[in-house]
Amino acid sequence: MYSNGVTHRLIKAGTLVDGNGGQPMKDMAVLVENSTIVQVDHAERIRVPDGAILETSEFPDATLLPGLVDCHTHTNMPGDGTSVDDVGLESYEIHILQGVKQAKLALESGVTTMRDNGGWHRSVFWLKEGIRRDLVAGPRILASGRPITMTGGHCWMMGSVADGVAEVRAAVRELVWEGADFIKVMATGGSTIGSMSERPSYTLEELQAITDEAHRRGRLVGAHTIAQKGIENALDAGVNMLIHCTFVQPDGSIRYDPKVGERIASTDTWVNPTIHVRRGFVDLLEQKRTEEGLTPEEEADLADSVKAVEDRVKVTSQLIKDGAKVIGGSDCGWHVYEFGMFHKELETLVMSGMSHGEALLAGTREAAKALGVSDIVGTLEVGKEADLLLTNGDPTENISHLQNVVGVFKSGIRVK
Repeated sequence: MYSNGVTHRLIKAGTLVDGNGGQPMKDMAVLVENSTIVQVDHAERIRVPDGAILETSEFPDATLLPGLVDCHTHTNMPGDGTSVDDVGLESYEIHILQGVKQAKLALESGVTTMRDNGGWHRSVFWLKEGIRRDLVAGPRILASGRPITMTGGHCWMMGSVADGVAEVRAAVRELVWEGADFIKVMATGGSTIGSMSERPSYTLEELQAITDEAHRRGRLVGAHTIAQKGIENALDAGVNMLIHCTFVQPDGSIRYDPKVGERIASTDTWVNPTIHVRRGFVDLLEQKRTEEGLTPEEEADLADSVKAVEDRVKVTSQLIKDGAKVIGGSDCGWHVYEFGMFHKELETLVMSGMSHGEALLAGTREAAKALGVSDIVGTLEVGKEADLLLTNGDPTENISHLQNVVGVFKSGIRVK
């Protein structure tokens, strides 16, 4: 039973999108018993058990949707432009407090499930446990804990440096023992100083050892892949998700390789492009140019970022055309990507060729499948958790309506 004595909650809405790809339905309602959806039907056909304590919430002008599923967040990061190298200088306590703030922002924006793709030491595990105990507000979290990385590799300062087959296997075992829901591996460099994003990091043998060890323990593997060779190595190793998947060449340029793209599409590998993390920097500089002007260095940064976004959109567009399983993961917390703005990443999927309805699925049903939690979240269906989002406007017509939040329910409890 709910702590307030309510055992059933009825949520009525003018429009309902159940997350299964069908047409929006009018004058619908969802009946929740404790935290579980028990009916989804036209409002007049809902049957409440005799004698049930019932609380009704009505949203006649809103659209009712599944709670959003963000496949890529970093709750330790502030999203204000601070680099990972500089955030690494902060204390462990600040990392945890930063996570408390970010989790609340995410939940209130309609993200009811999110995957944290890397934080310092055990901080994200503690945040997840705090949310589970209702000590702090936040989405349900799937946590990798520390990403596994080579000496001097991307995010080495988070605490899981491992080299060689024996060490990477041990790193997986340690993370699983600590409570990791999945394993994150840095298959290439990234924005960490000196990590070389245009080159692969781990050898194929090391990646295979990580994947084998994780899969033997029932954990999925997400690989940070910027360089094309890193993408190929990750595919050879059998990872479950390619994160970024940017196709950066040894000379630093971005160039889609159709053969690799077709290979990705022929597998069950999911792709998380993370386009807005760079697009947000473009928006910031363009605003500054309008308000106060840019220095020559900032003008150069803006031009580089515009080109990078264009290149990433082209790559993602081609992956979509080739049939790759592209899903939404924001990378929020990184660079200037603030929490609470998941819709911005889904907008970039529309820019890349998805319809608005497909982009919504990429941030709900398909994202839940990619994380292995589609049995409990991602759609509005009987037996699933009552994670609900209500918006002004229908996101299947315009994905940007996701920012017009009217209400959020997590496990049947209204949080906003």
